[in-house]
Amino acid sequence: MESTDERLITAAAEVFAERGYDGAGVAEIARRAGVTTGAIYSRYRGKSELLFDVLDSRVGDHLESILSSSEHNSPADLLSTLGSHLLDQHGDEDPLFLEAVVASRRDSEMSEMMSRKLEDEGMGLAKIIEEAKSDGQIDNSIDTASIVTFAQAISLGFTIFRTLDTPTPAPDEWQVVIDRVISSALPTTVGDK
Repeated sequence: MESTDERLITAAAEVFAERGYDGAGVAEIARRAGVTTGAIYSRYRGKSELLFDVLDSRVGDHLESILSSSEHNSPADLLSTLGSHLLDQHGDEDPLFLEAVVASRRDSEMSEMMSRKLEDEGMGLAKIIEEAKSDGQIDNSIDTASIVTFAQAISLGFTIFRTLDTPTPAPDEWQVVIDRVISSALPTTVGDK
């Protein structure tokens, strides 16, 4: 049997997906979850916090899920795995994430939460990159923050592509691109110059 929190998350995900952030009402979410609006407000300060919790439960920490499920021998292998996962479908997660991004333009609380989420994700990715640099697998002269920004921009772009059902490359062709990008960040040896 689903807990009240689980029912709230499920109902909120449905309502946000159907009506968008602005059109979603707390009363409708409560009705679908079979609770009162008081049950929502006893857990959340408002709609933005509820949407953010939906994202955390549905999307979770995508980076962490890949890290825990993938077998990788090196940070470069892990970056390659992360790149290949950009083609994965995420169900209703992508539209919910985009709703949160759009809501961030008008809702300062949502903007702060989303900024923190991207910052946390970026710190996790920076840790992987720094590990790869210290292992001699990525050129130390390339700025870590720039690599993180590049990776997050590609990830956000794929979120839009998946939401719009934009055709994406074949997985094997995409992997060639990812591996080339990663190899371009490898340290150069004296013989390569």
